[in-house]
Amino acid sequence: MYRRKPAVAGSFYPSNPQRLGVMIESYLNEAQGGAEGGVVGLISPHAGYVYSGPVAAYSYRRLDADVGLAVVLAPSHRARFNGAALLSEGMYETPLGDVAIDGAVCDKLKDLNDFGILREAHELEHSLEVQVPFLQKVLKSFTLVPIIVGTVDLETCRSIGEGIQSALAGETRKFVIIMSTDLSHYHSYSAAQTMDKRFIDALSTFDENKVEDVISSGKAEACGEGPVLAGMVLCKRLGAGKIEILKYANSGDTAGGKDQVVGYLAAAFIK
Repeated sequence: MYRRKPAVAGSFYPSNPQRLGVMIESYLNEAQGGAEGGVVGLISPHAGYVYSGPVAAYSYRRLDADVGLAVVLAPSHRARFNGAALLSEGMYETPLGDVAIDGAVCDKLKDLNDFGILREAHELEHSLEVQVPFLQKVLKSFTLVPIIVGTVDLETCRSIGEGIQSALAGETRKFVIIMSTDLSHYHSYSAAQTMDKRFIDALSTFDENKVEDVISSGKAEACGEGPVLAGMVLCKRLGAGKIEILKYANSGDTAGGKDQVVGYLAAAFIK
């Protein structure tokens, strides 16, 4: 059986399960809000936990503990490919234990246009990995559909979103779509706030064209542009009608200096 081993345990988050559990629980306890009905999807950042964990917790607080299937869309920082890379089966391992990869859903996806099995895209990728321990702490029991998105082309992202919708058709379990992204990178504190507000304003329109426009013009930045575009299309098709901004902060607010910061966002797509 294939096992996807942790790549960033001990660097992005503690490798000790007790320390990791306490850290996540403290972030969840400090975040405001709670589980609400109608959550279709969430945006969560993916930096080291001391930087982005306090923001990610605002999204994960909104999750119903009975969700049984998590589809995580994350960007590729290392591998270069077009379309969406899947893991088809096996276990996704973290210090908190193993999560089963949902072979049934992945099997439906792998034969669609713009999808394929590509373990190499997953094995060193942190952007998806850091979401899984939060899911493990919040959900009672779930399977995982891990998807690394290797494109920012809007039409391809639309195809990816539509493909996932077709694979989830008839799904009886509660499920959630997680979009992994950080925002602007390495600008001053005030410049980051300005750029990130442009992204948030575009996102809030629930129009993927406006999100694509604000990033492609250089007015805003998001390293998870592809996952967000695909996820927006998908959540809309799954019945989401609005986006709620839950929390914005940058690394200058959490655990770093203010001369070169990275922006973080928590948001919910709600029916």
